[in-house]
Amino acid sequence: MSAIISCMILVTGASGFVGSALIAYLSQQGLPVRALLRPSRYSPSLPRNIPVEVAVSSLADERGIRAALRDVNCIFHLASSEKEGQQVDLEAVDVKGLENLLEAAEQVGVERILFLSHIGADRTSGFPAFRAKAMAEKLIQSSKAKVTILRTSVIFGQGDGFISYFARGLAASKLLYTIPGSDDILMQPLWIHDLVNCLYLAYEDENYAGKILQLGGGEYFTFREILNMIMACIGKKRYLVPIAPAALRARNLWLGESPKATMLSTYWIDYLAADRTCSLDSLPQQFNILPGRFSEKLNHILAGAKRK
Repeated sequence: MSAIISCMILVTGASGFVGSALIAYLSQQGLPVRALLRPSRYSPSLPRNIPVEVAVSSLADERGIRAALRDVNCIFHLASSEKEGQQVDLEAVDVKGLENLLEAAEQVGVERILFLSHIGADRTSGFPAFRAKAMAEKLIQSSKAKVTILRTSVIFGQGDGFISYFARGLAASKLLYTIPGSDDILMQPLWIHDLVNCLYLAYEDENYAGKILQLGGGEYFTFREILNMIMACIGKKRYLVPIAPAALRARNLWLGESPKATMLSTYWIDYLAADRTCSLDSLPQQFNILPGRFSEKLNHILAGAKRK
């Protein structure tokens, strides 16, 4: 294993679910970390009592990006607008922003880039999030830096946008909860701390450079099984009613995304259109990590939500 000499690490999307967990872990390893945050009127959600520099800039601000990359040797690119609703043009926002980031990274001599993508990323995909990820992968692979791409299954943990999203929607719904017609779609939940560990190991060992890795948890579940597990944890019983995905998308287009998650967002409708899974032994084989069990973690994550 060839460890990289410690230089400044830039994490984009640092206030997000994965980003905040990653900067906390990197800081615990004694590594210098700079969090790149978009300008916002709200206070960023960063881990408390963690020594981390902060740079504020959008990926559309070329001058701001160059300033954020001062003394940076490695970038963890996690930023994405994919869950901000169907009105966001991901190709214009995420892909163009990445072009600006890569141009500035080349100018300052960034040596490593680690990019978080999705299993199912495909330039011919009919779903914007997966098409944009594939376009981003192609851009990053053309970089002069050493690149590692990690394609993941759905990620879960305390405060995620997966378990917490469906738990909130099920609790807020009345008797019925609509789901896409194919409720037998397989999911492979990946625990956040396993993912962060993989990101760190991929950074630490240059043997992972130049690779595209697929990462998933150690269990498969159908979407219906996951919803039933969540309902059991929060003490709510809802009847799951399959509806054609096209009808669900049309509803969101006309009425907007449901603020209480009682109706699935367009992102989740698209995500559930196909299995987003890989080998069950992807973590042991590639990183020698035994994945956390979804059922065991779920009870802990939702312990405070029962019968609220």
